[in-house]
Amino acid sequence: MTTHARRAEGVRTEQEGAEQEGTEKAVYVYGIIGRREELPDELPSVGGDEAKVVLASRGELSALISEVRLVRPLGTREDLLAHERVLDTLAAETTVIPMRFGSVVTTEKAVVEELLDPHHDHFEAMLTELEGLVQFTVRGRYAESAHLREIVADVPEVRQLREDLSGLPEDAGYAERLRLGELVSNAVAQKRESDAETLIASLEPSSAASLSHAVAAEDDAVHVTFLVDREEIPQFEQAVDELGERWAGRIDLRLIGPLAPYDFLPGA
Repeated sequence: MTTHARRAEGVRTEQEGAEQEGTEKAVYVYGIIGRREELPDELPSVGGDEAKVVLASRGELSALISEVRLVRPLGTREDLLAHERVLDTLAAETTVIPMRFGSVVTTEKAVVEELLDPHHDHFEAMLTELEGLVQFTVRGRYAESAHLREIVADVPEVRQLREDLSGLPEDAGYAERLRLGELVSNAVAQKRESDAETLIASLEPSSAASLSHAVAAEDDAVHVTFLVDREEIPQFEQAVDELGERWAGRIDLRLIGPLAPYDFLPGA
């Protein structure tokens, strides 16, 4: 998961605030939730020093925070996974506004005075708009290059060029190879777009919103995030299973979630 909330005004990131103050410790901010008194047990923490995640509260809001030592820059894979696990663990049971990875302030008092106080109404409005909603990510990969076989079968010019180039030396048919590559690339893009549209249409009845993302690897088919009401999760998961059965042997689907609503923050 790669996109997170933009930081609130006044909140510095990547330790810059605490370092400018010349301190050895600072406070890491994971996200914002409605006010509460307790957190789930055994949450990980950013920084790798076993600091406990606690709450800094003001009014009807609580910030998820932990102390970090500034002995090294934040940003390892372990730090990112800890950041996401805290947010996603809370998202499974309550509404969460994720802060951008790397959000650090000098003290717990600064969390209240520089983050919660000046943005209280804005955060409350965001929490109200996202009430009961969580994010799911659906990724798909073409099984054994099924999309390429489909393209060869469906596009006569691709099939003919493959036949014409078969058995020729690698340095022969340069123009034809360029044309074949262009045709295949365009056909793959169209197939991915069509498959993403099918995925969204299949899951739309049990989701509140969706966002399609570009894919990178050659066999990647789809990458779509969905905003889902907690009460609709069983129906959403069933719809994913049904589409997975329809696409069996063609696209292998993977469902990830529930997650914090990284991609659907109002106004972000």
